[in-house]
Amino acid sequence: MSGEKFYEIYRKLTLGRSKPEDAFSAIDELARVWRDRKAATSLEQSFAEAGSCLHEIAQSSAMFAKAMSRWLSTREDVELAKALLHKGSVQHLQQPAAELYDLSTIDEATAILVGCRLCTCIATPAISLGWALSLCLAYPTSGKVQHAVDGLLEYHVNEFPLTTRRLLSADESPFKGIALAATALAFLDDQEAQLSSLPKLREFAMTPEMRLTLSSLRRREGRDINHHARKKSVFMQFCKVEQFKYSHKTALEFTDGEQVHETSMEMSSYGVEVELPVSERTDPQAGMLSRRRLWRGVPK
Repeated sequence: MSGEKFYEIYRKLTLGRSKPEDAFSAIDELARVWRDRKAATSLEQSFAEAGSCLHEIAQSSAMFAKAMSRWLSTREDVELAKALLHKGSVQHLQQPAAELYDLSTIDEATAILVGCRLCTCIATPAISLGWALSLCLAYPTSGKVQHAVDGLLEYHVNEFPLTTRRLLSADESPFKGIALAATALAFLDDQEAQLSSLPKLREFAMTPEMRLTLSSLRRREGRDINHHARKKSVFMQFCKVEQFKYSHKTALEFTDGEQVHETSMEMSSYGVEVELPVSERTDPQAGMLSRRRLWRGVPK
């Protein structure tokens, strides 16, 4: 029965792809059903059943903003908000520019509180920075918003300098006309110029060819050491040694009728670059305390 309820909510959310405001009522319904399901079963099971609904909400900026403003500011729904934030962070992890949110329909105090709590939950900067700058567009004349955005921008500049600079300097950034964003970008550009002017060790500026040569020399040195060690080892005289070598290709088998064929496929490396908060590498305790203070709102 609970599965049918979540499916019905998911169906309503999908209808809001073209008109998100039509699906706002389904967001409140999802919170109610999730609370009932959490009381009847485990937290993991309730998250698993609501996963499709959360994924659908994360696809829409309007529905995501509405859900976060309602759930992250309500104690009973904080866990659901964090699960939705995880979905959104994965989606926007490699986004080139900060996300724009329409916060004009959200209460000012609630929007500020949610912006601070996004930083406490360490949302991907494309979300937390986008929310902070969207406050300027939604409440351009509010002194409280200006103070809050100052604090949130300072947090992003101090904790995520590289990512914040990349997001603010993107050509497709929707926050080009905001003075606070331009000031933060100018500060980060000046900081980057100062760092670039510092003297550098040659070992840290090696070309890819030089690094390959160095790695080859180290592997050869390691093989020579192991070879001499095995020659002088009594234990290795009556033990068998098996050598394995990794390949850049993998073999795949496929069936064509009654015939089995084999083909090879090139393997390529793939990586995702993520900037961790600076405080996690310098002073984790102080960084954790500062983020906890943001849960209550912008520090005075």
